[in-house]
Order: sequence, then structure tokens, then C-alpha cells
Amino acid sequence: MKTATAFLVVAALAGCSSGGLYPDTDVVEPANMKLLVATGLQMSGGLLQSGVLEYEGDGDLNAVFRAYIEGMKAQKWAHAASEVKGDKATGTLRKDSRSCSLAFTSINGKIRAVITVALQK
Repeated sequence: MKTATAFLVVAALAGCSSGGLYPDTDVVEPANMKLLVATGLQMSGGLLQSGVLEYEGDGDLNAVFRAYIEGMKAQKWAHAASEVKGDKATGTLRKDSRSCSLAFTSINGKIRAVITVALQK
């Protein structure tokens, strides 16, 4: 029961627009998207220090991208930059010594999201 309650609290803190957190991290998973691959993950103290998460799902690119940024902001990531042009959306968020680069693309309503976390240089 405690696990279920903790999950609900984390989901609420992540914001209604997000899909929850990648397990044991402070990185939001895009809502209604399936994780395709996670590569190069390096963790430290419950934080994803570096790695690439790739997701796929359906929806409106602009809405999914904006909701993702809002979910990350709810996790105290600072929005540094973003741009949506046609079928591509890119952005950067920062938190402590990490940066998170976003590359979302859409083809016929199918969205692919590549989320790259790295230590800032």
C-alpha cells in the first residue's frame, strides 16, 4: 500500500500533463508514450546523470512537447530554450549540474521523443 501511495504522490508532483517519472529518477516520461530504448544510463544518488531515453507515441506534437516541458518544470528543471517548427520540436532544460536536450519529431501524428541527459561542461 505504501508503494502505491508513494507512486500516486510522485505522479501528482510530476503534474497532470506528464506520464510520470523514469524509474528512480527526476526525469519525466512523456505521457502516453512507450519507451523504445534507454542507452548509456549513468545514475548517482537517485539522479540520472547521463543517458538517452527514446519514446514513441501518438498525438499532437506541440501539445505533447509543451506538456513534457511543464512536467519537467514541475520536477524543478529550468526551461532554458525551446522551439517548435513544423514537425520538429527541440529544447533544453537544466537542473543542478545537468542539462536535458529534447528532440521531438512527428510524422503523420506518430511522435518520436529523444531525451538526452548529460552533465554540463
